[in-house]
Amino acid sequence: MKNTFKKEDHTSLIVVIAVGVAAGIGLGWLFLTDKGVAYCDQIARRLKEGVSNTAAGFIDQKTVIPKKAAKVATDAAIKD
Repeated sequence: MKNTFKKEDHTSLIVVIAVGVAAGIGLGWLFLTDKGVAYCDQIARRLKEGVSNTAAGFIDQKTVIPKKAAKVATDAAIKD
Protein backbone atom coordinates (compact mmCIF):
# COMPACT_ATOMS: atom_id res chain seq x y z
CA MET A 1 0.00 0.00 0.00
CA LYS A 2 1.23 3.52 -0.78
CA ASN A 3 2.24 5.65 2.17
CA THR A 4 0.11 8.79 1.89
CA PHE A 5 2.13 10.63 4.53
CA LYS A 6 5.49 10.35 2.71
CA LYS A 7 6.58 13.65 1.19
CA GLU A 8 7.56 13.66 -2.48
CA ASP A 9 10.83 15.24 -3.55
CA HIS A 10 10.21 18.06 -6.08
CA THR A 11 13.76 19.43 -6.10
CA SER A 12 14.48 18.50 -9.71
CA LEU A 13 11.22 20.09 -10.88
CA ILE A 14 12.06 23.32 -9.07
CA VAL A 15 15.58 23.35 -10.56
CA VAL A 16 14.23 22.77 -14.09
CA ILE A 17 11.70 25.58 -13.70
CA ALA A 18 14.38 27.96 -12.34
CA VAL A 19 16.77 27.16 -15.20
CA GLY A 20 13.96 27.64 -17.73
CA VAL A 21 13.01 31.01 -16.28
CA ALA A 22 16.65 32.14 -16.24
CA ALA A 23 17.13 31.02 -19.87
CA GLY A 24 13.94 32.81 -20.91
CA ILE A 25 15.02 36.04 -19.23
CA GLY A 26 18.48 35.80 -20.80
CA LEU A 27 17.14 35.17 -24.30
CA GLY A 28 14.57 37.91 -23.89
CA TRP A 29 17.28 40.38 -22.93
CA LEU A 30 19.50 39.19 -25.77
CA PHE A 31 16.91 39.61 -28.51
CA LEU A 32 14.58 42.33 -27.20
CA THR A 33 16.89 45.07 -25.96
CA ASP A 34 19.22 47.30 -27.96
CA LYS A 35 22.19 46.36 -25.81
CA GLY A 36 21.36 42.67 -26.18
CA VAL A 37 21.09 42.91 -29.96
CA ALA A 38 24.49 44.65 -30.09
CA TYR A 39 25.94 41.89 -27.90
CA CYS A 40 24.37 39.25 -30.15
CA ASP A 41 25.99 40.87 -33.20
CA GLN A 42 29.34 40.90 -31.40
CA ILE A 43 28.99 37.19 -30.59
CA ALA A 44 28.14 36.43 -34.23
CA ARG A 45 31.19 38.36 -35.50
CA ARG A 46 33.51 36.56 -33.08
CA LEU A 47 32.02 33.20 -33.96
CA LYS A 48 32.47 33.81 -37.70
CA GLU A 49 36.05 34.96 -37.14
CA GLY A 50 36.82 31.87 -35.06
CA VAL A 51 35.32 29.53 -37.65
CA SER A 52 37.27 31.29 -40.40
CA ASN A 53 40.56 31.03 -38.48
CA THR A 54 39.96 27.37 -37.65
CA ALA A 55 39.11 26.51 -41.25
CA ALA A 56 42.15 28.42 -42.55
CA GLY A 57 44.39 26.59 -40.09
CA PHE A 58 42.94 23.25 -41.11
CA ILE A 59 43.43 24.04 -44.81
CA ASP A 60 47.01 25.13 -44.08
CA GLN A 61 47.78 21.86 -42.29
CA LYS A 62 46.17 19.53 -44.82
CA THR A 63 47.24 21.24 -48.08
CA VAL A 64 50.09 23.29 -49.48
CA ILE A 65 47.98 26.48 -49.42
CA PRO A 66 49.41 29.04 -46.97
CA LYS A 67 47.23 30.17 -44.09
CA LYS A 68 46.96 33.78 -45.34
CA ALA A 69 45.54 32.65 -48.69
CA ALA A 70 43.22 30.17 -47.00
CA LYS A 71 42.06 32.94 -44.63
CA VAL A 72 41.09 35.12 -47.60
CA ALA A 73 39.11 32.23 -49.08
CA THR A 74 37.36 31.34 -45.82
CA ASP A 75 36.51 35.00 -45.17
CA ALA A 76 34.92 35.16 -48.62
CA ALA A 77 32.98 31.94 -47.96
CA ILE A 78 31.77 33.16 -44.55
CA LYS A 79 30.56 36.64 -45.41
CA ASP A 80 28.04 38.72 -43.48
